[in-house]
Amino acid sequence: MKNRYKISEMAKIFNISRQTLIFYHKKNILVPYIVDEINGYRYYSNEQIWELFFLLTLKKAGFSLEEIKEFTELKNSDKSIEFLENKVDEIDLKIDELQKSKEKIQKKIKNMKEFSEEIGKKISFGKIEKINCYFLKMKNQIDEAEMAMNYEKLHQIAKKNGIEEVKYITITDISNIEKLDRDSIIPVKKIGIIVPNKILLEKSEELYIGEHFLMNFSDSYTSLVESYKNLKKYVINENFIPKNYVIEIAEEFSILTEKGVGGLFKVLIPIESKN
Repeated sequence: MKNRYKISEMAKIFNISRQTLIFYHKKNILVPYIVDEINGYRYYSNEQIWELFFLLTLKKAGFSLEEIKEFTELKNSDKSIEFLENKVDEIDLKIDELQKSKEKIQKKIKNMKEFSEEIGKKISFGKIEKINCYFLKMKNQIDEAEMAMNYEKLHQIAKKNGIEEVKYITITDISNIEKLDRDSIIPVKKIGIIVPNKILLEKSEELYIGEHFLMNFSDSYTSLVESYKNLKKYVINENFIPKNYVIEIAEEFSILTEKGVGGLFKVLIPIESKN
C-alpha cells in the first residue's frame, strides 16, 4: 500500500482539480502531509484520502468551506454533534422556505393559467359594492421610481400584517387618456393592497366601485395607453358615461412579452349612468 500520494493522484481519485486541493491547502482545510521544501511538491497520506472523502461529502451536503473548516477544527465529539444538529436545523428551515416558495410559484402558475383562459373573453359588465383597501397616495403621479418604492412599501406592510396572497389595487387617471401617446405614462393617483376581511389594518378604507365594465389585461405596458383608450371608447359606445379613472387589480407578478415587460391584471372602469 502506498503511504503517500501526489496532488495529481489525489485529484484523480476524487475527480477534482489540482487547483481545488491547492485552494484547500491555502485555506488550511486540508494541509498536505508533506510539502517538499526543494521542489514544493505536495504529498498526501493514506489517512488524508479519507479526510478528503469526508470533506467532499460535507460539501455535497451543502456545507460552505468556512463551515467545513470550522467543523474539522472541533476535534471534539460533543461539539461535533452540536455543530451537525445546528446544521440540520438550518436545513429544515431552508426546506420550509423552499416549500413556501414552491407553493407561491404553483399559485402563480395557477393564476396565470386561469387568467390566460379569460383573455379571450370580451369586456364584461359587473357590479361590486365595495372593497376594503390600504392606499399610498402618489406625490408625483407619473414617477415610476416612486411607484416602485410604493409597491415595495405595500409588500412589506402586507407581510407584516399577515396578508399572504397579496393583491395590488391601483387607481389610474384616464381623464386625458385621449391626449396621451403610446409612450406616455398614465397618471397614477394611488397604489394600494386589498385587505382581506379577517385582517384589521389601521388606516384601511372602503373603496366603493359599483357598476363597471371589466377587461383582462395581459400584454406589454407599452400597449396600456391604447388599451385604455379602447376601453373608454367601448363604454361610451355602449351608451354609458365612464368615470375618469380605472381600477387595476393585480397579483404580485409580471410577465415578459415580445414587446417588453408587461402585466396580468383586471381593469375595472366604473360608470356614472347610462346616457
